[in-house]
Amino acid sequence: MGDKHTWTNEQTKCLLQTCIEEVQTVGRKGLSLHKQSWHKLTIKEKYGVDLNQRQLKNAYDNLKAKYTGWLYLKNKIGNLYNPQTNTFNLTNEEWEDFKKGHPKATSLKNVPLLFPELCAELFDGSSAFGNLSYATSQTPSNPPSADSPYAASPSGNPNKRAKPSTPRP
Repeated sequence: MGDKHTWTNEQTKCLLQTCIEEVQTVGRKGLSLHKQSWHKLTIKEKYGVDLNQRQLKNAYDNLKAKYTGWLYLKNKIGNLYNPQTNTFNLTNEEWEDFKKGHPKATSLKNVPLLFPELCAELFDGSSAFGNLSYATSQTPSNPPSADSPYAASPSGNPNKRAKPSTPRP
């Protein structure tokens, strides 16, 4: 098989879904999948397309870069995001500025991000559950109170909990 593969929308959806299943089952290795996980992806069985690990990882990385750019634009104050078409209405100058910081996401100017919900599930990496769960692109709807064991320390380091203020004898 040649190095370049043109992904259909359904193949892209299948890649995202099977990557999500692998992350839920096996977990991540750094920011990507474990080496053995790439061999478990179901693109070949479902579509008869024989892709190697490098091609699958390239597709994964490109989707992640495009999602990162999409999320940046969506959260940017003052832009015009259209949720019905999943597109952005930016000036040519704004698109040029965007391209500098997100070169792999330049196609967003003409082609909307496919399956943004699946991309969010795969790439946001939310690890909390229940009332405290939120994606990295969101702010919590009801953040923990200062009394909560989940509250950040006064230093602002989210990895250190605030110490309870109990009087010393």
